[in-house]
Amino acid sequence: MADTFASFGAKVARFQKELTDDATSHAIGKMAKIAATKAASSDLGGDPKFSGWAPTLDTRYDIVRPGVISFHPSKRSAGPWTVAQQGRNQGNAGGFAGPSINRKTGLTSLTKSGAVRRSRGARARRWNGVTRGKGTADTALAAIDKQVPKIVQQRIGRAISKTF
Repeated sequence: MADTFASFGAKVARFQKELTDDATSHAIGKMAKIAATKAASSDLGGDPKFSGWAPTLDTRYDIVRPGVISFHPSKRSAGPWTVAQQGRNQGNAGGFAGPSINRKTGLTSLTKSGAVRRSRGARARRWNGVTRGKGTADTALAAIDKQVPKIVQQRIGRAISKTF
């Protein structure tokens, strides 16, 4: 028996609901976390952590709205991810170092009379040497981009077979 427009419209609405639920987003987010941990582990020698550093290279995903995922390092592991990607102490600190530069605004402080305020310099950071980056984040994103279409196709096929 042929579908009426009303019954076909109801099936299309169910299909649309199947595609916009958060199950697909969660599946992609979980796969992305696994792929990122795998990439970090392979670059850092078996575990997703620099030796001697407390934080592991963790990631998290947030579902912003249906079909949109924000995937990023956790707050604590943002620094280690940056070092794994770019390296350490590459000399690209930038900025202007001068008399009484406010570190938040980048502006020079002045006295009441309008002269440039003088202050002591900040203590230097401990030097740990220079390291090259391993491109860990790029490797992780390439692995994620390779697997996302497979998950989406699987979810679409499941929604089609369930609805129609």
